[in-house]
Amino acid sequence: KDQLGQEYILLLRPHIIISNAIYIEEHLKDFVVNVADYNEISDLYLITDICITDYSSIMFDFANTSKPLLFFTYDYEHYKEHLRGFYFDFKEMSPGPLLYNDNELINAIKNIDNINRTYANKYSAFYNEFCTFENGTSAQTIINRFFNVK
Repeated sequence: KDQLGQEYILLLRPHIIISNAIYIEEHLKDFVVNVADYNEISDLYLITDICITDYSSIMFDFANTSKPLLFFTYDYEHYKEHLRGFYFDFKEMSPGPLLYNDNELINAIKNIDNINRTYANKYSAFYNEFCTFENGTSAQTIINRFFNVK
């Protein structure tokens, strides 16, 4: 809050497993809002300017907004080697920077326009690889295929 100022509000959407364990200190409640209980995450995408995530699949859905993605990967090596690993080369294909500490994250937020320019090609490649089928007509496509509608 001190480093970013009043122009930012952090919407916190923790994983369901830890959402009940989140405590926001009183002096931060005008800066951090826990939206874990908000059911429709796609509504949150609409009001979000920057998505800060780790390795969550939210990256695929949020990429459809064409808004910036920042990856807070403080535990990258541990996650890669000992936890779940990755289905693709995460470092190579991520559509935003991998940030390993708080200072890198804050600097990325402050310099988001530069991040957008720097990662424009990677973002486009990521979108083309993972998001091209999400065009808002999936229900119609399924109906057409299921009922052989041409």
